[in-house]
Amino acid sequence: MESWYYEKTVYRKKTGKDDLISLAAVVGTLAICIVSYYFLKTYSFIIWLGVVYACYRIVASRKFDYEYIFVEDTLTIDKIINKSRRQNIFTHSLKDFEILAYKDSAYLNEYVNNVQQVIDVSAPGSEDTVFGVAYYKSMRTLVYFEQDERIMEFIHKYAQYKFKE
Repeated sequence: MESWYYEKTVYRKKTGKDDLISLAAVVGTLAICIVSYYFLKTYSFIIWLGVVYACYRIVASRKFDYEYIFVEDTLTIDKIINKSRRQNIFTHSLKDFEILAYKDSAYLNEYVNNVQQVIDVSAPGSEDTVFGVAYYKSMRTLVYFEQDERIMEFIHKYAQYKFKE
């Protein structure tokens, strides 16, 4: 029996929002360090350590990519934070999606307003984006993800009747 397995990593480019959050974290850290030095001189070093560590975590958490893992009919989407931590975002069977279609198709208008949660794990501006609607954690969820030849093989093998052109 043949086992179907595929991994794809989608690299995310930093946005202006990421830069703004990082800048705010650094400015906030400097402000807290200066204020703590003048008002809490005896505890300022401990405060500096805590604030600098928090700033590092905030800046590092803005560097993340997505990884799609297809095993048989199951799609798992993980967020890889700073190339060291992994967080599961979405896991679902392709057979249980209500619909799978291209993002620029007319089917998107039917579903975009009737969901409780939107998960966008595609690269900004990508033209190879597919969307799917499924119930995930008791919420109707719209998921955007990128496709390639191999992902389309999985969709055609396990959910061909749910994929709309």
